[in-house]
Amino acid sequence: MAEALARPAVHRVRSVTLLRVFFRSLFLQAAWNPRGMQNLGFANAIAPALAELYPDPHQRAAAAARHLEFFNCHPYVAAAILGGAVRLEERVASGEAAPQSVSSFKSALGPPFAALGDGFFWLALRPAAALTAAVAEPFIGIWCLAVFLGLYNAAHLAARTWLFSVGYRRAEGVVDAVGRAHLASGTPLLKACAAVLAGLVVARCVLAAGLPDRPFHALLVASTIVAGTALLPKVGVTRAVYIALLLGLALGGGFF
Repeated sequence: MAEALARPAVHRVRSVTLLRVFFRSLFLQAAWNPRGMQNLGFANAIAPALAELYPDPHQRAAAAARHLEFFNCHPYVAAAILGGAVRLEERVASGEAAPQSVSSFKSALGPPFAALGDGFFWLALRPAAALTAAVAEPFIGIWCLAVFLGLYNAAHLAARTWLFSVGYRRAEGVVDAVGRAHLASGTPLLKACAAVLAGLVVARCVLAAGLPDRPFHALLVASTIVAGTALLPKVGVTRAVYIALLLGLALGGGFF
């Protein structure tokens, strides 16, 4: 009985508070600044959890100061760090962890998670979704915008929700969970799909330009294909996608 009474109280954030934290995380970059990058957005996102965990104003101010330190990460993958930070703050409030553990957790995961998110979302998912919409445009017209918004937002919102959830449940173990999600291995596959879709867009533009009646265009396209095959390892898939897309748009638009 005495040992049970001596144990510190375990603090847990309510589910509705977690929802508020996650909702605020969608605006992580709303207060981006050169000095602290995303620190203001992170502090604002975690504020509801801190208010619940630290009723004392002095303790809450000290906790908020931890999250006003420099922080920079990909805004989507940062959800995992935010969820983990909430769980660590619960441990700090319960006396199970030192306050410094929160800062160390954020600074350790920020850079590698930023690189992971940039590669997957910016350089793979976004071009693939945009090119899917471009391929669909001849069939559905302006509704191709809905295709892009639907694909991209469904993917990144689902990823953010899962990352926040697994970050809160696993804290330091979020690294292993994210590694098992195969985001890094899925990036080359998405880039390859984007390259194929870009080829389809270029083919349509070439046909629309009336290529069979324009031998110069045929020579240009053939030369580009040969050069792209030879230089692809140096140029990279992402640059090749945009070069092919620009060429197709130029031919399709009749610029030369």
